[in-house]
Amino acid sequence: MERQVDSTKEDEMRATVAVTAILMIDLQPVFLEVVDEGEALRQRCSLLLEAAALTGMKTYLTEQVPEKLGGFDEKLGAFAPSAPRFAKAAFSAFGAEGLEDALRTGGIEHLLLAGVETSVCVYQTGLDARRSGFAVTALTDCLSGRRPTDGEWALRSLVDAGCHALPLETVFYALLRTAENPLFRDFSQLVRKYDR
Repeated sequence: MERQVDSTKEDEMRATVAVTAILMIDLQPVFLEVVDEGEALRQRCSLLLEAAALTGMKTYLTEQVPEKLGGFDEKLGAFAPSAPRFAKAAFSAFGAEGLEDALRTGGIEHLLLAGVETSVCVYQTGLDARRSGFAVTALTDCLSGRRPTDGEWALRSLVDAGCHALPLETVFYALLRTAENPLFRDFSQLVRKYDR
């Protein structure tokens, strides 16, 4: 009987993963060099991408005017080589041609936001995602900007608009639900790998 309960939890996790996606916003070297704690952000986003691969969660990437500012960070991109990339000039990721269609075609209902800049592109993306009917969780330790205080206020406003704001480990441990989940050990090892 206990195994049947575990199987139900695993089925629930798979169902949640199927409708949830990571949206990584503008993690380009030109921005990582100027935001607060850029290297720490790269590490947390590396953990996020590895966790997405572990669970089978889809990932979508945006690039702000890549022809002028350069493409997505190569170190991060190596963790998600098949993730679709969407160029944009608008600050909101929802201004990227084809992104919303790709999310809807993929059956996505919930977006986990990561990237830069919290007070500009991430903020506008979160608002547009909510207006478009998506659930949104801003991954607080996978976001940054030039001025941390601006990001704090932007996150408060996103929460007021119906978004959630949580650290990535909180989200993924909630997804796993139990230490008996077959992915628990692998995820815990990833967490330890990036705690060094």
